[in-house]
Amino acid sequence: MKKILVIFTVLLSLVSSAQPVSLSKNIRKTMDRIDTNTIRSHIAYLADDKLKGRLPGTEGYQMAVDYVVDQYKKIGLAPGGDNGSYLQNLVIRRSVLVNSSASAILTDFSGNADTLEFLKHFIPIPHPIKTGTGAAGQLAFAGYGIEIPGGYSDYKNIDANGKILIIVSGAPDRMHSTLTAHFSNLGNKINTAYKKGAIGVILINLNPRPGANNSPTIQTNVAMNPEKTEAYGRGFTGNLAVAVNSNRAMLSRFFLQSRKKVETVLTDIKQGIPSSFELSLRLSVFYETKHTDFASQNVVALIPGADKTLKNEYVVHSAHLDHVGIGRVVNGDSIYNGAHDNASGVASLLEIARIYKNSGAKPKRSILIVMVTGEEMGLIGSSYFAANPTVPKGAIVANVNTDMPTVIAPLLSIVPLGAEHSTIMKHVQFAAIQLGLEVEKDPEPTENRFVRSDQYSFVMNGIPALHIKYGTKTNVPGFDLVAFVKQWRAKYYHQSADGMDGIFDFAAAKVYVQLNFLVSYSIAQTTERPSWNKDDLFGK
Repeated sequence: MKKILVIFTVLLSLVSSAQPVSLSKNIRKTMDRIDTNTIRSHIAYLADDKLKGRLPGTEGYQMAVDYVVDQYKKIGLAPGGDNGSYLQNLVIRRSVLVNSSASAILTDFSGNADTLEFLKHFIPIPHPIKTGTGAAGQLAFAGYGIEIPGGYSDYKNIDANGKILIIVSGAPDRMHSTLTAHFSNLGNKINTAYKKGAIGVILINLNPRPGANNSPTIQTNVAMNPEKTEAYGRGFTGNLAVAVNSNRAMLSRFFLQSRKKVETVLTDIKQGIPSSFELSLRLSVFYETKHTDFASQNVVALIPGADKTLKNEYVVHSAHLDHVGIGRVVNGDSIYNGAHDNASGVASLLEIARIYKNSGAKPKRSILIVMVTGEEMGLIGSSYFAANPTVPKGAIVANVNTDMPTVIAPLLSIVPLGAEHSTIMKHVQFAAIQLGLEVEKDPEPTENRFVRSDQYSFVMNGIPALHIKYGTKTNVPGFDLVAFVKQWRAKYYHQSADGMDGIFDFAAAKVYVQLNFLVSYSIAQTTERPSWNKDDLFGK
């Protein structure tokens, strides 16, 4: 009896901590009336061969944009894009390295020079803004290139100003897996180097993937503002003069004159002991980049809030509309339809919007329904929107992202990726209790899924965000759902097999729609805006 009382007390505290949010009979009825056939029809259209995989810049992606706009109008949603439209226009830029232009010279302080070999010794990252770029400066080893507020810093022992920094992949041990992924992110390391005054970076991949091409096309993607002066994405956005990839062999070469042993230094930083130092070497680098630009769009709808004050704040539902287009032929099929990834996510948002409109729900805060472009190209559409939203940036209180819900089995438990870092967790717990779902910790933390989809773009702009994935609970005794999903992903993820003839559980899709609606509705109805947890590094 005592155990039951404790459980009841915990549940009561969870509900009260999320603020008492009432659900009208109309809301409950509308949630129950979600039509799984409508969900299926959205996915079927977006994953049809005629859309050819919804690659941004193609007719197929434009067909997807037109479909979403048409659905917004049919549901009765107001435009939330540029100039009273449903569209937020942006430019996607493909940047390709001109291989023949790449040059690098390593010089010691005695004037001895050595010309480095492209591909073998260095591979420049295409510059997303400049067609020709170069830098020359002293080298300094900056460990992982990480600076954690109030904690570990690779910049303690060096002056990075005006230097080219050597940075290795990874992060120190004993960090939360989400934070490890966050601080290991290439874009974060480059941005930190820029803030410290560096003019360039040499990125050493300690665990390279096998099978490098001897004559590669080195390409990156970013979103650009209409003036083409700012780049957005999770990688190199052009704030440094140069960024170069290199390898472990070159790291050893850089260390030769330093009297320091590579393995000792790498062991120290892995254990959280900063070991940065300046080298008696200079590097000059130059390379050219070819740019190809094309127009793309995020698709934005608005559900106005009803509270005279809170209506000026916004909860953003996001899902990526794009997929990878046409690729390698597998079993006679070269169209990568992206039914699960992410037509199912787009379908979920459309039906969440329908609940808001058909139930008579009057959220206190406004709701934005945002289908973003270019997720598969590096989160570039969401990076652009999060930095340049169609509403005041400071008025966005939270992001609820939906990417590949993986509705292939009954949804009995959930993993709210990222919610543990903010008070959004309270709203997740409220929604889960309403639907009888269990909330679990991430069973695969090393997959770093929180930083791999569009919610991360909002996090990078200081906005609390989450992405809800399936849990591990199953109603089949002895069935290993985690193992099943791994097998499923191997067959369907980013494969031409991800079409309508794959595995779907549309009853689970309905529950997923209800769940995400309840999370955003709870946030919208609660006076206190979501915030990062005290001392959480994402909030610093």
